[in-house]
Amino acid sequence: MTIKAELPEYIRTMVRGDHAANDAVEARLDAEGWDGLPRFLAAVFFLAVDRRFGETAGRSEVITFVGELRAGLADGGPEINAEAAEMLIMSVIDPSVDYSIDQEMIGRIQAATVQTILTDENLTDSELDALLAEAVRISSGS
Repeated sequence: MTIKAELPEYIRTMVRGDHAANDAVEARLDAEGWDGLPRFLAAVFFLAVDRRFGETAGRSEVITFVGELRAGLADGGPEINAEAAEMLIMSVIDPSVDYSIDQEMIGRIQAATVQTILTDENLTDSELDALLAEAVRISSGS
């Protein structure tokens, strides 16, 4: 599956806080379709969570992060279910963790988590480009 070039650009502008560019990319995607977004966002989410928590983080670290994530979204951000966010993040750290979360909530959790982690990491442009390129590779199956 080919990933549209606009999808990495959408994430890049979101992480960089470039609202005007993000709105422009969003408008193009609204017109052309968001095909491939769930796969691409899942790949970026996996990479971001792995960067932040690795394979050894405990539940308490995830609970703390989710609390901070939700506090940061309190002023106009999407509503995130805390238990769902904890389970989704823990499923990256420990693949044996099972969850049952509706797709809309998964998308909200993934987008908010990606934006928070990658913004907090303050990645250089080349680091962000490499991460997004890896997400394209993973999500396109190449």
